[in-house]
Amino acid sequence: MPKATRDTLLNTLATPDPEVLRLLDEADEITERILAAAFEQIAVVGWRRSTVEDVAKRAGLGRATVYRKFPSKNALTEAVLLSELRKYLAGSTAATSTQPTATERMAESCAYTVEFLHGHPLLRRLLETEPEAVLPALTTGAAPIVDLFQEFCVTLWKREFYGDTAVSEDTLRHLRTVAELHIRITLSLILTQPSSIPLDTADQARDFARRYLAPMLDAE
Repeated sequence: MPKATRDTLLNTLATPDPEVLRLLDEADEITERILAAAFEQIAVVGWRRSTVEDVAKRAGLGRATVYRKFPSKNALTEAVLLSELRKYLAGSTAATSTQPTATERMAESCAYTVEFLHGHPLLRRLLETEPEAVLPALTTGAAPIVDLFQEFCVTLWKREFYGDTAVSEDTLRHLRTVAELHIRITLSLILTQPSSIPLDTADQARDFARRYLAPMLDAE
């Protein structure tokens, strides 16, 4: 079962199931209830001890209704993970959209990320109950996560600094390098506790981003 959990985490980011993506795009009230119940169930007892029957009961639905939407436990888990990923990306975009400068947008993005992940009940529970499955997906097997967020950051920064102007390969390489450094630093700070770097509050995260992360973009 731990291997199944690990594979689900990695495959969700590397090659998400098109059918699961379609369900999320076309989510109705029943789908939302199932996803909310699955999130709560996993956050309470972990992935390994959770069953589709548990989720159905928590959602107040019949087991057959859940299976009609999600034919397997892995499909349901993948949907929950992708749903949370979408929430993060949407929340990060919203948090930065009102900031006046690139530095402040980066500071706000860092603050949002720290708050989202530090207090995330599902991630905390999985790290406690199934570290052997979750940690590889965030460390030795983290390439899908790094690739995903690297492209997200590079797309954002290209639009931020260059608009529709074509950028050179050197500039693109610089943006990708900075994005990867940001992602790897963030993962390390979240997973390796405690740290001498104060990141317990949103203001501390903003200060860290202004002092250490934002200057990397100017170092081309």
